[in-house]
Amino acid sequence: MSLSYALGVLVVILVLIRQTRVRPVPRFFRPRLPVFLGVLGLFELLDYTGAHHLAGGASLWLAGTLLGGAVVLGAVRALSVRVWTSSRWVVRQGTTITMVLWVLSLGVHFVGEGGSARAGGATLQGASFLLHLGLTLGVQGYVLYRRALPLWDELGPEAGRRLQVNFGQGPNAFFGTIFTNFGDGGPAGPGRPAGRPDVIDAEVVEDDEEPPELPRPR
Repeated sequence: MSLSYALGVLVVILVLIRQTRVRPVPRFFRPRLPVFLGVLGLFELLDYTGAHHLAGGASLWLAGTLLGGAVVLGAVRALSVRVWTSSRWVVRQGTTITMVLWVLSLGVHFVGEGGSARAGGATLQGASFLLHLGLTLGVQGYVLYRRALPLWDELGPEAGRRLQVNFGQGPNAFFGTIFTNFGDGGPAGPGRPAGRPDVIDAEVVEDDEEPPELPRPR
């Protein structure tokens, strides 16, 4: 139980820090962290329910906190996040309302601790903490993904590409110095369409050689 709390608190701190920063919204929904936390939380919850008899009231308290605190507030929280385009990427940043809703979501979960304890499920909310985090992160991420889809469509299929580097073979490449040719309208080459600003040509030359001529800034 203490390990799950420690992991949950660490995840919450990291998530809240990331919420305040400008971050890209992935073009494809891949909920790796929510699934990881959810699976861990589900196993922990099953282990808890296998060792403790739960009254019907405790199960209802758990279902209510997961539905209200994780699912509903996760969706509402995603609607409070700013989403816009920048440098051919869709990005997002949490607002003050986002942070308040995070506190509210966690509060709903742990307020349910008292209700479930009175219903015969003491420490049930602690056993379901990671499941709550995985569920609310997954819901928020999916709603953000759906909000970002129209913006990705407006940017086109070439938007959001990672920076690519093409290395040209020069003499004595292992000990050489790397010079880059930033391609904004440069010539086409293998794996490098003309005019692709997300591709860099890198040529390796010896230290005593003249560096390749770089294109002048426009």
